[in-house]
Amino acid sequence: MTPEVKELFVDAQLKFVSDEYEESIELFQKVLELDPGCAKAHQAIAIANVRLERLGEALESIDRAIDDEPENPRFHYHRGAILFQDKKYDEAIESLSRAIELDPAYAAAYTLRSTVFETIGEEEASGADLNFALNLRKEEAKVNKIVDL
Repeated sequence: MTPEVKELFVDAQLKFVSDEYEESIELFQKVLELDPGCAKAHQAIAIANVRLERLGEALESIDRAIDDEPENPRFHYHRGAILFQDKKYDEAIESLSRAIELDPAYAAAYTLRSTVFETIGEEEASGADLNFALNLRKEEAKVNKIVDL
């Protein structure tokens, strides 16, 4: 990323955190004009579109991010979150499972998948994922405690 693109990216992030989603999307699109392979810009556009309740556009953007970086578990997580919000539960489970496959210690993906399972009445699967997520977070807390000593 060139310094110009980095600066534009930061400006877009600032618009995003200020809840100025339309302006943020415009700036992230300019980032993509200068750096078409910037998967994180596609991801940010997707999340901004979610905040604007434009799930179809959000899905298109996150799919572009996945096309650019198919092994990024966060992109698959966000895809699952978008699909869950759009009530496409089976597809959401597939995306979240892919995120977990790519990063077996991704507690947030287990937590969201647990919620999806609960929504469709799969209590046993929901409980298993939630327990696994809690155990991952406990282990992470232990490691952080040891590192912080």
